[in-house]
Amino acid sequence: MHLPPLCEEKKIPYLFINKQNDIGTASGLDVGSAAAAIVKPGKAKELVDEIAKQVSELRA
Repeated sequence: MHLPPLCEEKKIPYLFINKQNDIGTASGLDVGSAAAAIVKPGKAKELVDEIAKQVSELRA
């Protein structure tokens, strides 16, 4: 898989989800998805920052 090494190189937090359907649903899709990215968090910025912090702490 190419995303984890790229994310680590660019210092971008990432996490794995067990089901592709969960990613699709969270992205507003009716089908599963292999990956998703948050480009502009908008009003969810604080929540995204908190999740990124938790992911970073798990990897430390």
